[in-house]
Amino acid sequence: MTQENPLRHIEDRLRANPRDKEALTEAARFYHQIAMQGDDIALDQAEDAVAALLSVDKRNAEGLAIAGSLLTMKARRTTSLFKRMWYAFKAARKLDKAVKADPENVSARTIRAFTALVLPRYLKRLSRAIEDFEYLIEVKGEDPGALPDGMMPKVYYNLGLAEAKMGNGGRAREILEVVMTKFPDSEENRRAHELLEKLRLRGY
Repeated sequence: MTQENPLRHIEDRLRANPRDKEALTEAARFYHQIAMQGDDIALDQAEDAVAALLSVDKRNAEGLAIAGSLLTMKARRTTSLFKRMWYAFKAARKLDKAVKADPENVSARTIRAFTALVLPRYLKRLSRAIEDFEYLIEVKGEDPGALPDGMMPKVYYNLGLAEAKMGNGGRAREILEVVMTKFPDSEENRRAHELLEKLRLRGY
């Protein structure tokens, strides 16, 4: 039995209405996910989908956040130092614009949080990562359906990682211990143990 093309329904909707914002958002999400696995063709397709989405809604928070994420991928893949710095700077601005457009948009906050951890240190994005991860934890506490349960170990662990990178060893330890307590069967539990050992060796 042939598996149905997951994009077929999106393509059908866009043929009927090229300015269908929901369909453009789905296309951007789809290609973004594939691009995150290292597919350069999907990265180009994601850029096209995002450009189309932002032409319909220039303040679309998720579209702006995906655009920032794509720029970050370009920064990490280029061998040119100048291009790396340029892409990274543009990514940071686009991600901040996304959250400013809709501070309560969970997708935009999630993308900015995880992206902030991989952008160059000179852009000083770690405080943004901490802000966004804390926001996601708060939202999950208020509305359990706002984020998937399976995502929370990653949110807590990466919050702890961001605090550690900021030099806040004590705070990092507190958060990593939450990971071990709340998510003992997760991959992040193992990673939390490893990071705690590194912190211990540094005197935290």
